[in-house]
Amino acid sequence: MKRTLLPRLAAAALLFLAPPAHATKYAGEFLKIPMGARAIGMGGAFTAVCDDASAAWWNPAGMVFLPYREVMIQHAEQFGSLENHDVLTGVFPLGGEKGHQAALGVSLVRVAVDDIPITPRPGSLRPGIDFLDYGIDNDPTTPDYGQGDGIWEPGERLLLTADNLYMASSSQMVGTISYAKHHGTRWTFGGNLKFARQSLPDTIPGEHVTSFGAGLDAGVIYMPTDAITIGAMMRDLTTTYLAWSNGTRETVIPSLTTGSGFNFYPAEHHAMTWGVDIAWGFENRALDSQVHVGSVTLDFRTGLEYWYRNTLALRTGVNGKDLTFGAGLRYKQLGFDYAASLNRFFAANDKSFPNDQNLDATQLVSLAYSW
Repeated sequence: MKRTLLPRLAAAALLFLAPPAHATKYAGEFLKIPMGARAIGMGGAFTAVCDDASAAWWNPAGMVFLPYREVMIQHAEQFGSLENHDVLTGVFPLGGEKGHQAALGVSLVRVAVDDIPITPRPGSLRPGIDFLDYGIDNDPTTPDYGQGDGIWEPGERLLLTADNLYMASSSQMVGTISYAKHHGTRWTFGGNLKFARQSLPDTIPGEHVTSFGAGLDAGVIYMPTDAITIGAMMRDLTTTYLAWSNGTRETVIPSLTTGSGFNFYPAEHHAMTWGVDIAWGFENRALDSQVHVGSVTLDFRTGLEYWYRNTLALRTGVNGKDLTFGAGLRYKQLGFDYAASLNRFFAANDKSFPNDQNLDATQLVSLAYSW
């Protein structure tokens, strides 16, 4: 098996080094928002560790490591309370002989920004009502460009109030069906079929621009020993396609994450897990990546998790330039996890982002039930 499988995996990985010619940079960013307070608390170093209900997002191959059914709900407030991120996900083992077990996963994700004040289109602005038609210097006593022409010019003072604004929401939703299966006792494989929908408010009250798309993810985990796992996750394997109602077409560039997980048992009733991930990007995002080589970028993630009596957990990690921490509590069939991410903690003095302090912290809570 190794003589045929490993070359195929290597060949598939090399395909990611050349992004599609027509892929759209920054398309489908909502698809890349991670889920699971436990994983976030570990800095997102979860590609080879994933063994809970969030496994479908991090690496669907990890779903077969769950010996029981588990459902998780999550609520997160990104960048303070600017954006809401809600998740409902579940993993259901399908059984099978040793070395041939399988699992099914289902996820529903919503990312939304609510109560956005929508301004009229520039051509709909009315002089004296929506703006002062005094020219670009906003002084009625000094005739200058744009003064008295009845058309709003950039720089002319707006008079917009609650009476001529309306509030709307922007939302993105993703539904995922996942499947995983053992291939022998050391290898597991998994994949996601995902469907995405976006809705952005138009400047016309009640109108929205929408999109629909679909794509595939694939993951693999290799377990050389009971204490070590090695994993890889390929997102948007077929360049996820997004079609907008206004005729725009977008394709999401594939990305690759590789990682390792190490389990330690320093004493009775004590357990630790160390995860290390490398996120590979191929969109030439050089501005805020840790390593940039041509169009390829690399970001490093690492995290630690400590368990006491399999009941209380403490976590911390580094996700690129973010510092994360979290905690977890297990009681019988219930599990509660909390995580916080201090955005750009290790790049607070970067002159390229002078206002990064406005990002605030991202906080997550998740509740899991297993049976």
